[in-house]
Amino acid sequence: MMKTLAAIPAWNQEMRVASIVHLTKGHVDAVLVINDGSNDRTAKLAEMAGAIVLNHDVNKGYGGALKSCFHYAKENGYDAMVILDSDGQHDPDQIPAVFRPVIDQSADISIGSRFLDSDVDVPRYRKVGIGVITKLTNTASGNGLAIKDSQSGFRAYSKRAIEAIEIFENDMGASVEILLQANKHGLKIAEVPISINYDEDSSSQNPVGHGLRVVGSIVRYMEFEHPLLVFGVTGFIMVCVSSILGAWSYYNYDQSGFLPFGPTILALLFMISGMLMGITGLILHAVISANHRLWGR
Repeated sequence: MMKTLAAIPAWNQEMRVASIVHLTKGHVDAVLVINDGSNDRTAKLAEMAGAIVLNHDVNKGYGGALKSCFHYAKENGYDAMVILDSDGQHDPDQIPAVFRPVIDQSADISIGSRFLDSDVDVPRYRKVGIGVITKLTNTASGNGLAIKDSQSGFRAYSKRAIEAIEIFENDMGASVEILLQANKHGLKIAEVPISINYDEDSSSQNPVGHGLRVVGSIVRYMEFEHPLLVFGVTGFIMVCVSSILGAWSYYNYDQSGFLPFGPTILALLFMISGMLMGITGLILHAVISANHRLWGR
């Protein structure tokens, strides 16, 4: 029998957390609530409902809460962990379905996807935003990830995944960071259909700000994992722009005898910046490659 844990990040969810804990307890060996700096009765009510409560003194963000989930599961020897939201959108009775690929060892990470069931009514603005982020995530993986819902917070993890994943992002970008790390470590990812209750949408996240932070997380991951590609391509584009501006300035000078000041300065700036970007990419690539060789990663 696997030792299973349900982890629930919560911030100011006194109205819902107790019922979520009650509905979750029957599906796992233990329920952990990460009280992420709440200033209401979230921690007290979660504990009264039977959860183990881990308190953050301040709000550390979704990624910070996920760090605590993984750390607790790892330190306490859990074989599988499911993470779900505390705002009522996720149905705890679907935990067995999300767990199944992990329990039967057909996957290391199981994602409860909103886009595998055509009957799930996802607001259009969410569908478009999630689609863009998911496409960027699949592209950033570099080897053909084909995830449908990269932003679902309803996920299950195997012991192998719990031990391999190390979260650095403190915000919502952690959801994508986990998938990119899983792909890097060769962890198998599966998706299962879930329903979701948007009538309980209590998220305080601005969708545009949320999207930008997640995209920023993807960019930071790419900068670290593929610096030569990111900085080298960017530098090459800047040098090309500089060459076009320089050629136009020279042509103008040859025809009129006057050197256009603005385009000439821009050409120089783009050339210098492009060369610096290329050098930065080479240096970072050398440093990261040396670090991987040193630590065997």
